Amino acid sequence: MLEEIQSHDTTGAKHEEGPTTAVLFPGQGSQQPGMGRAFYEAWPTTREWFETLSDAVDVDVTDLCFDGDAATLSTTEYTQPCVYTVSVATFAGLASRYGVVPDYVAGHSLGHVGALTSAGCLDPTEGVELVRKRGRHMQRAAERGGDGVMLAVICRDPAVVERACDRIEGVSLAARNTDSQTVVAGPAPSVEQVRDRIADNARARFAELDVGAAFHSAAMEPAATAFEEDLAAMTFQTTAVPVVSDVSGEVYGGGERAVDELGTQVVETVDWRAVVETLRDRGVERFVEVPPAGTLSRFVDTRCPDLETIPLESPADAAEVFTA
Repeated sequence: MLEEIQSHDTTGAKHEEGPTTAVLFPGQGSQQPGMGRAFYEAWPTTREWFETLSDAVDVDVTDLCFDGDAATLSTTEYTQPCVYTVSVATFAGLASRYGVVPDYVAGHSLGHVGALTSAGCLDPTEGVELVRKRGRHMQRAAERGGDGVMLAVICRDPAVVERACDRIEGVSLAARNTDSQTVVAGPAPSVEQVRDRIADNARARFAELDVGAAFHSAAMEPAATAFEEDLAAMTFQTTAVPVVSDVSGEVYGGGERAVDELGTQVVETVDWRAVVETLRDRGVERFVEVPPAGTLSRFVDTRCPDLETIPLESPADAAEVFTA
């Protein structure tokens, strides 16, 4: 994607010099009505990519992002192409307008596809078609799974959470987001058992996530199987920018490994803590989160308070940082 943006750039922007930078792509749960509108209205490149990506799928993504209600935007089959479009189109505008070429990219769950796209691993229109399929597969799996839920747990000792999940049927550790925040997924009664175990053994706070399904758990195995077939039919290029896996925390360069990463990720634990540690250890000084932004920046701040985090919530945020 970077090559295409740069080849069509009319601003004369060059590679932005500055701190070692990672661009972060958020996942499902970050969506909100009106997301991306300010960038669409201010940046022509972002507007062009919004329209291109919306035209590539069978739903009006632009209309859903700007005028869809919260309930519709939270429906998985719509959430995924919408969040992907907002993130990728905004990144395109950022790269074109300010010459921003990141040193690394990473994404949380769905955001991994956006990160791969931005790094040149797959064409953006192929990417939005892919996440549209991913969202449908996961929606169907959620409907079959019935009462699946995801529970965020704030606990100073995450090992307590992992032990509480042990030998409870259908429950998985869905995400390690920070040193103290983990997410549990599974059938509602089983997750309630986990909650009770944790409460009996540690001081903890709990919040049920508004996602409507047990993502990154065994309930998503039918979705993973179907999605792996979609991935097998695609060609993934070597990336122009290193990508950090949100499953292993390892740095890789796209290609066929992207098939394995995206396929297994649907049911595996997202280890965002490992992503942040890898980027810190690689010398990243600045984390820029594309919209819908905020969640990943907070996770980074929790783990690395001495590093710079920039959640892009408006074009003014980008102007302040990249024209300083």
